[in-house]
Amino acid sequence: MRPFLHALREELFGRGALVNYIVCTAATAAEGMLQQLYAPYLSASGHALPFIGILTSFIAVTRLISRVPIGTAYRPERARIMVIVGVFALSLTILPLALSGAAAVVIPATLLHGVAFGAVTTVNLAATIDATGGRRSGQIMAWYTAALSMGYALGAFLGGAAGDHLGLRGALVVTGLVPLIGLAAAFWHPRLVPSPARPRAAGRGLSSLLAAAREIDSRVWLAALVVLYSNLLSDSVDYMFPLYALGIGLPLAASGVLKGLKSSSATVIRFGSLALFRWVDHATINSWGVLAMGIVMFLLPIAPGFPALVVLFVVAGLCRGILRVTSAATVADMRADGKDVGLASGLYNAGLDVGSIVGPGLAGIVGSRIGLGQMFQVMAVAALAMYFAVVLSTAAGRASLSFRGRARPVTMR
Repeated sequence: MRPFLHALREELFGRGALVNYIVCTAATAAEGMLQQLYAPYLSASGHALPFIGILTSFIAVTRLISRVPIGTAYRPERARIMVIVGVFALSLTILPLALSGAAAVVIPATLLHGVAFGAVTTVNLAATIDATGGRRSGQIMAWYTAALSMGYALGAFLGGAAGDHLGLRGALVVTGLVPLIGLAAAFWHPRLVPSPARPRAAGRGLSSLLAAAREIDSRVWLAALVVLYSNLLSDSVDYMFPLYALGIGLPLAASGVLKGLKSSSATVIRFGSLALFRWVDHATINSWGVLAMGIVMFLLPIAPGFPALVVLFVVAGLCRGILRVTSAATVADMRADGKDVGLASGLYNAGLDVGSIVGPGLAGIVGSRIGLGQMFQVMAVAALAMYFAVVLSTAAGRASLSFRGRARPVTMR
């Protein structure tokens, strides 16, 4: 038993994986703090709400733009230096905000921040997969996505507390220093062995990106579709439900409780999935989680009361949490199959960004036309139709619709 536990610990945390967990927790903690401080700081600096809203959305846009080029440039042997540079850049794009709230400082710092955060998270996911060789993908991605979620949760708490006690400028200084925790850890990252993937097609610029994209396994596109769908619905609810709740007589405090329950259940299930994946093939859970998440969103406007909403939000969090793990594990499987994961990580994270960008905006447009209650239902049905139309068009997608259990718990390879 002891040799097995030692091997398991080495599998889950050895060869740089623990460093990657620390890096992603530090990066998302800084991002969570910034999300709490950014709008109040810009408002206090005299910027109008439309300016704040547009600039906030551009963080996601520049993050998205960085994904594929960074993923294409990634190589396992470059992982350590890319993580170090990315985390350092993340810190450097936050600290200038504390020095000045002028547009000449805020605009470039914000745009570069999106690029830096997109680069760090893209490289770090690929490095985690390479550090573990794609083995135990379900368990590894459960730990990885839990580290991400933990960072955001810590950041939200620390950002608010720092803002109250240190003032907005002081809190931004602390926020800019948080990524340096990940920087310190990154120096301990071991040199990774290049994957046995076949060489990428030669070329430069756009032609090289297109050539590399053509070689991406269909399972990666499916994983990107899963997180696009998940973020599209989840972010739509996060942004629009508080407004809907006020319309049906619920106070903002109730919306906050529901959001907290959703986030908490999403975090808890990531650890719970460690046991689940010992018995169930993670690849078969995606479509069932997608279906459950769509049903939950459809039921929101017809929930009979607050207790029913509590149940729906908890289930929504469970679905989002498990989908984040299973989809990331699908990308990790590429490494176990001897394939490159750099571009795969970029495309996967791009799916997250597209969902976050499109979801709230589309929800606002649809909600303004037909009302927020009907919007939840229309978007749920449309998103499900989009997802299953794509899934049914590919062999890998159709295979994911079947439920496959494991004959026995996963053993060490």
